[in-house]
Amino acid sequence: MDRSDIKAIDDAAWEQAVAREAVIRRLARMANPDRGEFLVACRQLGLKRSRLYDLIKAYKARPITSSLLAGTAGTQTGSRRLPEVIEVVIADAIEDFFKSRQKPSINALHKEVRRRCGQRGLRAPCWTSVRDRVVAIDAAELVAARERAKAARSRYHPVPGTYRIERAFEVVQIDHTLVDVIVVDRAHRQPLQRPWVTLAIDVASRMVAGFYLTLESPSALSVSLAIQHLVQPKLDWLDGFGIDADWPTSGLPETIHVDNAKEFRSKAMLRRAEEHGISLQYRPIGAPHYRGNIERLIGTMMGAAHLLPGSTFSNIKDRGDYDSVANATMTLDELELLRDNQDEIRIASPKNVPEQSCHCLSRMFPSRLTCR
Repeated sequence: MDRSDIKAIDDAAWEQAVAREAVIRRLARMANPDRGEFLVACRQLGLKRSRLYDLIKAYKARPITSSLLAGTAGTQTGSRRLPEVIEVVIADAIEDFFKSRQKPSINALHKEVRRRCGQRGLRAPCWTSVRDRVVAIDAAELVAARERAKAARSRYHPVPGTYRIERAFEVVQIDHTLVDVIVVDRAHRQPLQRPWVTLAIDVASRMVAGFYLTLESPSALSVSLAIQHLVQPKLDWLDGFGIDADWPTSGLPETIHVDNAKEFRSKAMLRRAEEHGISLQYRPIGAPHYRGNIERLIGTMMGAAHLLPGSTFSNIKDRGDYDSVANATMTLDELELLRDNQDEIRIASPKNVPEQSCHCLSRMFPSRLTCR
């Protein structure tokens, strides 16, 4: 029973605790209560004298009604009653067997503990006892043992410091991903493949600053075209799709954050960036948190893509018996149009409402940035 949430306590158990509190509070305040006082209290509460003493002791330690709930009797949460020799067997099995790269289950661990106890002529503990010992293990320690220290650091260690961006287009992050949708050809509407999208996000405003959708694998060309879309005003591009919306982002970013893929490290890209005064910064190896904004954007976009016909979903389990190829109906152009609508949704998040963003962004943008 969780006594931290008194609203969740059963009514009958709570009424019993309230009745006990009135009697036990009086006994707890007495300096030297006589034997008769205890006998009267035992009759009133229907308790044995030893149980009454235990409740008085619990109430003195925590003078609140919930300390007198019926569940306070017996073995306390977290206590262990197994013999020390069995505790040693469980601990050794956890270290030697459970903390291995094969990642055995708790059921497998319990079988191993039973085997080791049988070899020593000991009575094996129940499954729950073994489970409780596993739950008590520090999560980071377990991941480090099973998946090595790098995985534990990535998952559990805090990232020191803060990441402060003062103005729009001070930092733009770019990355590629396979879209979780199969597209069809224009002429015969036959399934082709999953396309690639290169996305750019402005870290300060959280706006999608540009993208490029293609059937080809990521390359220096797709990066260049995504940056071109990022830099240019979006009015003509939106008009070409017949979209009546505002997308007030264009201009040269000060810094572009990318990963260490070869298309981002080409000499041509580096020189072109330097030509226009753009700093290229590469993510430190083994530090995925350095590009959290673009990773979250990709996750948002793929979540929307899972609602489209022909979606492949993120994994086989999510897809189930859904036939992605048979349900594919969208061409690359149709997907691009829909993706822009998703960009609209992203731009129109509570932090970046288009009607308001142009006014606030105009104060944030540097002089070489335009805000239509």
